[in-house]
Amino acid sequence: MNPDIAKIVNGENMPSPPTIAAKLLDLVNQPDARIADITKVISADPKLSAKLIDYCNSPIVASARTVGSLQQAIPLLGMRTLRLLSLSFSVMDTQGHVGFPYQEFWRRSLATAIAAKLIAKCAHQNADESFLLGLVFNIGAMGIGSAYPDELADRFEPEELLDKLSTDVEREICGAGRYEVGACLLEKWNFPPAMIQVLENYDPDSADMPSKLFSVSQRVGKLLLSAEPAEREIFGVRKSANELLGVDDDQFDTLFDAMINEWKGYESLFKFESIAFDSIKDLEARAKESMVRISLSMERTIREMSEQQHELRQMALLDSLTQLKNRSAFDAEVFQLSNQFRRECQSFGLIIADIDHFKIFNDTYGHAAGDSVLREVAACLKRNCRQYDRVYRFGGEEFVVLVGNCDYDATLKVAERLRNAVETLQVDFGGNSLCVTTSLGVCWVDRGRHDSFNALFEKADESLYEAKRKGRNNCVAITASSALGPVINAAGSHPTGQAAAAAGSPQ
Repeated sequence: MNPDIAKIVNGENMPSPPTIAAKLLDLVNQPDARIADITKVISADPKLSAKLIDYCNSPIVASARTVGSLQQAIPLLGMRTLRLLSLSFSVMDTQGHVGFPYQEFWRRSLATAIAAKLIAKCAHQNADESFLLGLVFNIGAMGIGSAYPDELADRFEPEELLDKLSTDVEREICGAGRYEVGACLLEKWNFPPAMIQVLENYDPDSADMPSKLFSVSQRVGKLLLSAEPAEREIFGVRKSANELLGVDDDQFDTLFDAMINEWKGYESLFKFESIAFDSIKDLEARAKESMVRISLSMERTIREMSEQQHELRQMALLDSLTQLKNRSAFDAEVFQLSNQFRRECQSFGLIIADIDHFKIFNDTYGHAAGDSVLREVAACLKRNCRQYDRVYRFGGEEFVVLVGNCDYDATLKVAERLRNAVETLQVDFGGNSLCVTTSLGVCWVDRGRHDSFNALFEKADESLYEAKRKGRNNCVAITASSALGPVINAAGSHPTGQAAAAAGSPQ
């Protein structure tokens, strides 16, 4: 025996089958064992006797009369079935140290055993022996789990252990897989050599009948206990049953429904969690409903993610201080807007507004005062613009307003309204009422006719410079068709050299 496997099989944590199971195994291996000998062993275990009687009264056997004693059960079951079934029930009492999910392990093993029994009937194999072997087919996983509880606990949560424990993981941990370990365990427990050989030779890709039978049985057993399998999972099990065993869809449906009925009989015997469907058609309908729910959930998730991304994109285009659109939004939008105005032959105006002597607020009262001024001016500009005009914080104390669908005079009036609104603004900060003024440069475009938005911006910026030069708190305008230098119009000329210097004085 491989030393790694011997360490597991002979380890102190390795669970052993109950004494009654060991005695039954001795009798199973004796071809000439008498029924009286088996009855004597079973009778010594009231729990096992009660299970056999309940089994005979369950829908699995469908006896015409109620069985009330072991003596009545024996002729109903027959010698061979009695031996293997009593051994199966006894083996399921095998438990070990806390840490391995024994109850769920045996629940899954029973599902594999039921599948193996009914598939074996279809394949003209021994059904009772297949049931017993299906029950212990993964016993090596229990052995490894019992021998290496700490290693597995480091890798998996208890509730996910049976789902994630694979032969690859098992070999990483102990140098052997569950089927090698299982064969050695069955040999130690004195199981029939033919059963041990099936485990030793098991290969899910092999063409031999036992490998094909138990490969399909494990997949069908897993499907039997699936709460909400995906449609592709059902399709995959159907396909493997057809390709490996020649079971067509109608045969599969009949077989699977028989497994469900048999499971319902066993689950009451062992107090296992019941399954929630009554037929393969019911299971497939649930799978489709689940797929619809998943699709709807995915659509909702995608929609929510799209909305979140939209919100994030919008937030990325907002200035966090003033809540106006920022320079990134300006760069992303104004070139498209100006091209749209040009295509539609729509007149528009570009206004650059700059807070006069802004540095005074920061130097005199601190940057918090400067932030308050920026917020109030931003709100004032937005409040005094038309609903369809665009207001941006371009950077620092500079703002840009895009005024659409307006003639030259209307554009000047908008600029003058903005200048006047800011001039009358009172910004309260730290008990002081701060006075603010702005200088504005305007470039107006007649019926959208312009060659370059950058050129428009330069003209508006030049007008702003002229407004500053004239003493600030001014609106200076130029048209797109004018030369860069000459000023076409100056509105609201309010030289404020002294006033600007006193902008931060308490009123």
